[in-house]
Amino acid sequence: MRQPGGYSMDLRLLREGSIDAAFLGSTLSPEQVAEEEGFRVLAWVGDHFRIPTVGGAVDPAHHSPNSPAVQGLVRADRRALSTIVERPGLAVDYLAGFLSRLTREEAVPHFDKYIGPYFSADGHVDLAVADATVAAVAAEPGVAAQPAEKISLT
Repeated sequence: MRQPGGYSMDLRLLREGSIDAAFLGSTLSPEQVAEEEGFRVLAWVGDHFRIPTVGGAVDPAHHSPNSPAVQGLVRADRRALSTIVERPGLAVDYLAGFLSRLTREEAVPHFDKYIGPYFSADGHVDLAVADATVAAVAAEPGVAAQPAEKISLT
């Protein structure tokens, strides 16, 4: 088990042949990591289920949901979602900027496959995607899937 983002040891062990496979997480696409490292992608979690996240949560015992800081976070999240939907070229520029290993040209297909289709400017989750995700996750241990509930930014 590794801390999120702490996969360099797994990459080293794969390169030296000490391990045969690893479950890696990255903000980069699996295809790019595989190409850079000379590996082959066996599967990617996002190919089987997708969990788009929009927003955050606060514990009202510690932070009032009406506090200026929390409301500022909600406004920033709404602006980000609007940018993804209404200005995808700018969103790709930002993506390439904070994923500094990606060129802008590499960021476009990453955005098109993993980001653009799954976010809405109003913060509502696509319930069909959420339900498919829940069903895929529930099928593995053989438990009943519960339908997703409508969630939105407030």
